[in-house]
Amino acid sequence: MKKILAIGADWEQYALLEEIKKQGHEIIATHPYMPAEGFALASHFYVKEATDIGAHLRIAQTHNIDAVITDNCDYSFYTAAIVASKLQLPFASIESAILSNDKFAQRETCAKAEIKQPHYKKVRTLQELEDAATEIGFPVILKPVDSRGTFGVTIIHEVTQIKSAFFEAAQYSPSHTLIVEQFIKGVLVTVDGFCFSNGHKALAVASRKFEDGVKPVTKEIIYPSQFSLELNTKLLENHHAVVNALGYSYGHTHGEYIVNEQGEISLVECTNRGGGVYTSSVIVPLLTELNLNKNLLYQSLGIRTEDVDDKGINFMKKSIMLTFLDFEVGKVVKSININEMKNKDFTIRFRSIYGENDMVESVENCASRHSMLVLKGENVAQTLSNFREFKQQLTIEYYK
Repeated sequence: MKKILAIGADWEQYALLEEIKKQGHEIIATHPYMPAEGFALASHFYVKEATDIGAHLRIAQTHNIDAVITDNCDYSFYTAAIVASKLQLPFASIESAILSNDKFAQRETCAKAEIKQPHYKKVRTLQELEDAATEIGFPVILKPVDSRGTFGVTIIHEVTQIKSAFFEAAQYSPSHTLIVEQFIKGVLVTVDGFCFSNGHKALAVASRKFEDGVKPVTKEIIYPSQFSLELNTKLLENHHAVVNALGYSYGHTHGEYIVNEQGEISLVECTNRGGGVYTSSVIVPLLTELNLNKNLLYQSLGIRTEDVDDKGINFMKKSIMLTFLDFEVGKVVKSININEMKNKDFTIRFRSIYGENDMVESVENCASRHSMLVLKGENVAQTLSNFREFKQQLTIEYYK
């Protein structure tokens, strides 16, 4: 039995923690708040921010850990890389963690490798943003270089929107640094991969839908993406090239790309960790029938993972959808038939941030989406049919 420090212990990493427990190891877990679902699986747990490197080093040394692990959070990933480096444990390099956490550093590295990407500028002041937006040309998209999810991300269509977008982005950047980029109209695509012992493999490609408006909040992700075989293959190959350019060689990879009307692929961002909201620990393993949680654990313990042949588009053996259902804003929830809907044969996960007597608030970013649903089908048509059935049978009552 080994001692594993797991940074991040709530529902998103629960499947990973279950695998660690199944393999017979002891879990020392941290999470920023109580309650965290994964604490129930841990021998010891601590309420700590993922960015608190000093606290995690002390915890790791106190328990004399054998490995550190995390799978889908940029901040946790950087802290884990520092802890692993300090204690000389297997993990991704600090360089990979920096590139995963710094969108500008990613852009600069990929530019040297001639990866196709939008025009971009680093900005720190309102005047720099105004100048850069004018130079690039509207519309542009403004992001903190180092935030999570879509916090602080705004599409700017005209000069009058610059000031509010700047102050929105600035509050979400720990380094007080922003990046403004050319906005490319097209379909946003997610590509997930994994660095096995015999090399990186691009495993799954999904197309995404967004809420209309200046805040790009994802509403639906479906695997496989509904492009031609040729374009899906090209997307997998492009992701592999980006991973190589960034030098990632450990664990999950998660890339986002824009495909325009001409079928051209542009990099949005690519990190050396898994996708959130069940993507790395539940969706991609089910989609590919590869135990990626076990493989990630093995890598963290310095054990060779399984060798995996490159299968391209054939890694995806079924269809899976991740979608986010909206409730009625301003209403107070009386009841939701959550347990009934969780027990549907095609439901993989269903989670709501609201329960009885909660007032529904508007969606401002990815973290405030009302509910998360993962469902499956043998193919996309069946998955969409199952989704329609789910929506018809979901019952939400509100107080009048």
